[in-house]
Amino acid sequence: MDCLTNSACNLAISEIVQKASFDIDDDEADIVLKTSDGQLKAHKSVVRSCPYFAAIIDGSWIESQSAVITLDIFSLKSVKFVVEHMYKPKQSIDSNHDIGELITLVDMLGLQSLQELISSTMVVTVCHNFHKPCKDCIEGVMSTLQLASTYHLAEVRTKCLNWITKHFVKSWNSRPFSCLPEPLQQNCLKFLEDSMNVENIIDLTLKTEQLQQMLPSVKWAEPVKMLVKSLSTSCMIFMQQHFCDILHSAKFKSLYQIDTWSLGSVEAIISQAASNLPVEQACLSYLALEKITAEFLKLGEDQQPPDSVYLDFIKRLFKTVENRLIQRVGMATKCSAWDVIPKTKQTSIMQMGFFDPLDNHPKSSSDRPNPRNSLRRNHSLNAATASCDDSKSRTPNAGLTTGALQRTTLRATIHGGRNPINPTTSARTTGILRSSGVGNVQSPNRGVPETLRSNSARTANASASRSNTSRLNSNPVGTSCQRSTASRTPKTR
Repeated sequence: MDCLTNSACNLAISEIVQKASFDIDDDEADIVLKTSDGQLKAHKSVVRSCPYFAAIIDGSWIESQSAVITLDIFSLKSVKFVVEHMYKPKQSIDSNHDIGELITLVDMLGLQSLQELISSTMVVTVCHNFHKPCKDCIEGVMSTLQLASTYHLAEVRTKCLNWITKHFVKSWNSRPFSCLPEPLQQNCLKFLEDSMNVENIIDLTLKTEQLQQMLPSVKWAEPVKMLVKSLSTSCMIFMQQHFCDILHSAKFKSLYQIDTWSLGSVEAIISQAASNLPVEQACLSYLALEKITAEFLKLGEDQQPPDSVYLDFIKRLFKTVENRLIQRVGMATKCSAWDVIPKTKQTSIMQMGFFDPLDNHPKSSSDRPNPRNSLRRNHSLNAATASCDDSKSRTPNAGLTTGALQRTTLRATIHGGRNPINPTTSARTTGILRSSGVGNVQSPNRGVPETLRSNSARTANASASRSNTSRLNSNPVGTSCQRSTASRTPKTR
């Protein structure tokens, strides 16, 4: 009974498919697909093969209760093409269809078979099978890359990135590439950096410099210039980290076969990398260049020697690497590759770098400082420093200056203001003495530091005050005053 039912269903579907091959808008259609510019009738039993339509028809949606499914963001032409594919699979897509709208609709409906057809169509019609770059295919590849990244077409996306990487000089120097979203531009840069190896790094660096010169000075090219600058930095870092492997590569060995003008461009970028090598690569490259030079000298008569221009290039490169070792000889002696260099060469490099290898040798136990002796020496030094500071802080006869100044002022008062001394002026003027009968005297300690001058000034002021005090005590004026008073007093008889 079940077999009869299944056969009947298959027969009904086959009849519908036969009808649909001629016209899908027949009277037996039981569902309507409403689009932005029209509507289309179809059969539920056929469109249910699509996961999207099956979820609406069999689910608990509002559309499940009605016979109308709304697809108002898509055109009738695209929806009809997809529905016709459900009735009878398509083998090709006409060029008048909007590929972007089709891939969006197919991704929403989940039609894997139609998605593969659209992918192959984009490769053939839009990307021109990824042949040499032309104006149309550059724009087509950029648009295809955006669609493939958005709708997870991994195979198409990889093909687009490979093509852009292969022809990055022309593809990057285009307005469609500059209009790509920044994440996609970074993906192109990352894909190009991942493709670097010792065989193609020289050509890649030369093409990067060529692209820098080709980019126009316009606003749309500014983000591309930033990418090219990052790419140039990545190329230089890769060359510095793999310089020895580059010297052993087949590409480097074939440089003597290229033209002289091309060799000049290659020498510029290689010498730039050689002048900033890490010490490990500098040691290995030093041996590699020495070996290459020795091989050229051992060439037999039956072998054609390389051009003299190439030999001069190797010699200059060897000298650049040697200078790098001389600059970093201290660090070079600590790396593992330094031991591979012959001892005579090591000695020569250290002598040219004014490097004493004894500085790096570990000292014997007798030469090592004793911690106890260091502690005693530090303690003695601290004690000596403290006593020196204490002696500086103590000023001899510190209280004498004030008392002497007061006595000198008293003397000036007794003598009626003769030779007055201004304490403020004395305190403010360092190195100058004011005393009775003496004018302004310039201190002879003019070139002495400020601290010593102030101490000497205080000592001199104290001496002057003591002399004034002594004169005050032995002043004959007081004696004459006493005598005159005694003479005027009448004697008592």
